[in-house]
Amino acid sequence: MNLKCVLFDLDGTLLDTSYDFAYALNQTCRHFGQAPLRYQDIRKTVSQGGMALTELAFPGLEGEALEAKRRYFLDVYFDHIDVHTRLFPGLAEGLNCLAERQRPWGIVTNKPTWLTEKLLENLHFPSVPASVVCGDTLTVRKPHAEPLLLAAQQCGVNAADCIYLGDHPRDIEAGLNAGMVTGAAMFGYLPEAVSETAWPADYIFETPIEITHFIQEKL
Repeated sequence: MNLKCVLFDLDGTLLDTSYDFAYALNQTCRHFGQAPLRYQDIRKTVSQGGMALTELAFPGLEGEALEAKRRYFLDVYFDHIDVHTRLFPGLAEGLNCLAERQRPWGIVTNKPTWLTEKLLENLHFPSVPASVVCGDTLTVRKPHAEPLLLAAQQCGVNAADCIYLGDHPRDIEAGLNAGMVTGAAMFGYLPEAVSETAWPADYIFETPIEITHFIQEKL
């Protein structure tokens, strides 16, 4: 492919946010008298969003009672959002390569803007992302194509010259809908039932360093 731009999903692909999510969710459990959850159970649910995590912690709950716990959980997460969150090991070299070649890169996430901006404000990358599209930037979100197409436009490239990397089948579906090359981050927060055979991705990356090698080879 003629690689001109790399677009990343945020949680579970670019950044390992799982430890801060786990802390916030288990603090919420303790606050409401619920037994804390295993880290691994939380990790594989992170990419499904805040409501899914809240439902994991409080099974059978619904309506306003569930919503109140979701709000509490997200408030705790906001206050501890970057305590342990880091770039996945091995990706820094890939981002360095993009910076050295002056190639644009961006983030397309379903995470809401208020959490995304808070998370990114204290993180430093070799070059600034040319686009950050959040779950509430548009009226639609992944797997719809529009967030990815907006990111490509903001990066100044054609969609066909982008690769979109994600750790959820929804991400791959969004990339395909946008006419982009897609890469599955199998090191991310994979749902329980998802295996490689379920991913129609163009590339499968078992580790973050494989993404870096791909970037270095394709630029």
